[in-house]
Amino acid sequence: MIVILYVAALIAAIALLVIAIYLSKTLKSASQTMNEVAKTVEKMTNELQGISGEAQQLLDKTNSLLDDVNGKVAKVDPVFDAIGDVGTSLLGLSQSVRELATLATNKVSANERKVAQAISVSNSILALKDKFKASKAAKTKSKRS
Repeated sequence: MIVILYVAALIAAIALLVIAIYLSKTLKSASQTMNEVAKTVEKMTNELQGISGEAQQLLDKTNSLLDDVNGKVAKVDPVFDAIGDVGTSLLGLSQSVRELATLATNKVSANERKVAQAISVSNSILALKDKFKASKAAKTKSKRS
């Protein structure tokens, strides 16, 4: 019975040794994995610092470019305002000319009869004048003959 106890203790010791060996290999593998993870994180940190520096430079350049564009747009705004004012003025002028033309057309239409009568009277006077001249010329010719 004592032998069985020693054999059982020996088997337990061997089992503990096997467990310890496998546990040691597992812990060594886990340690290597953790070391690689730490190296990867360190590399990523360095790369992110480089990228963040470049991103900051790009952001600074973008801000300065935006300030430049805003300054130039502010300088050009009065030109567009002036163009808008010219357009408004031209619209007002066009409307005034249209109203003036309409008024003149209406006045001409209203005075059309009077103008026609005046032309008729002036034509009659001119015809009478021509007859008078012809009559005078005939009298002068007959006196000479």
